[in-house]
Amino acid sequence: MIKITAIETGKVIVKSAQVTGKTGQSPIGRKIDIFKDDHFVEPLPILTFLIEHPEGNFLVDTGDNARNSVPGYLPTWNPFFTKMVSVRVAPTEEIGYKLQLLDINIATDIEAVIITHFHHDHAGGLDHFPHTRIIGSRENYKEARSFKGKVAGYLPQRMPIWLKPELIDQKSCRRFSGILSSNKRWKHFSGSYTRTLYRTFIRCCQG
Repeated sequence: MIKITAIETGKVIVKSAQVTGKTGQSPIGRKIDIFKDDHFVEPLPILTFLIEHPEGNFLVDTGDNARNSVPGYLPTWNPFFTKMVSVRVAPTEEIGYKLQLLDINIATDIEAVIITHFHHDHAGGLDHFPHTRIIGSRENYKEARSFKGKVAGYLPQRMPIWLKPELIDQKSCRRFSGILSSNKRWKHFSGSYTRTLYRTFIRCCQG
């Protein structure tokens, strides 16, 4: 039996253009639309997902961390962080604390952490998992550590110094599984997000 638990790790406030995005729009075009938009949506939950699987416990994404509130943590030269988004995470909302509330030992009870992509609201809680297998996309990890990635909102300078994730090639990982498709928690996610999760989860379970 597979059980999926959504875990909230704070809130994020973004502009409506970031939520709705135009189909087929380029990343640059999307950023321009977000910058021009004056309307912020209501706070949205920053979610991670605990998958209790016969092969072990798997965590999908790690959420963000409370250091976002510290001056200088987010780069002020990037208008995305100064004008387009506001992250609100209390120390007791970080993933480590939340897992402890579920009686899960983060050092021993998590088989692997699966990062769908390395934006701060998905990988900002990696500091809690120095002893855990970390799995992510080779293409996305490369992008996240580039100058282009920094402009796009990645924070490679905030990644743990010990981080050496197990990288998979998304293009060569063609197997698809309906393991999670019947669970209603996934219904509101975009196709690309869900496909990334499926592929990474399958690879993870294969070892």
